[in-house]
Amino acid sequence: MTNRLVPGLCLGLLLTACATDGQREPDAASRMRVAAVAESQGQMDVALSMYAAAATREPNNAQAQVNLASALVRSGNHAQAEQVLAAALERRPDDRVLMVQLGRMRLRSGQAGQALTLFDRVLVSDARNVEALDGRGVALDLIGRHPEAQDSYRRAQLLSPNSVSIANNLGLSLLLDGRPDEARAVLEPLARRPDANQRVTANYAISLAATGDVAAARSVLGDASGDIAAVGEAMRGGSRQVIEVTPTDRRS
Repeated sequence: MTNRLVPGLCLGLLLTACATDGQREPDAASRMRVAAVAESQGQMDVALSMYAAAATREPNNAQAQVNLASALVRSGNHAQAEQVLAAALERRPDDRVLMVQLGRMRLRSGQAGQALTLFDRVLVSDARNVEALDGRGVALDLIGRHPEAQDSYRRAQLLSPNSVSIANNLGLSLLLDGRPDEARAVLEPLARRPDANQRVTANYAISLAATGDVAAARSVLGDASGDIAAVGEAMRGGSRQVIEVTPTDRRS
């Protein structure tokens, strides 16, 4: 009984501390800290309430708006998250953080053209923005402009050479462009990295199949290989597929 009460007690103490600190209403930063604790304890309704309160209290605080939108995405409310960011950007039309986050949201909802416009706006004032360069590449790939996408990924790589997600997106772009040998050269060393994820493994396997090494592709994927030979054949000639948006690595 005591163990079950501990998380709720800790959250209650945090809420009380925020409310009684100098008898002031808690600021956005305090609310966001409480929200993060609530979410970590599985209390998503409380977390959303606190994130929303923080965003409402400080409507021009870009991070508060981004945190609310991110929490809404994690809870499955994608449309509402996009509305939060769009409204915030109307209030702060030159905020690069909001433009990048809304651009990524637009990618997820299939609005590649609108996302591209947002990323280009960021790059006008910040040509070294890695997230905008990566997102721009994804948007260009989604509308079939693969060579331009690859240029954008490579520009991002110059600034963030250790990013798994950017290199993975470049490899996938080369596959979509019908250049499997080049894609394999990018993805093979990436797949050997200890921090390589399932997307990297899958794309590497496709590059193996697309370059004729179907047995190796099946070995990489194991029971999940499916009809990898057909996928490899399609990629050999260039086949437009849906690209999954991958976040820029914070560790790079």
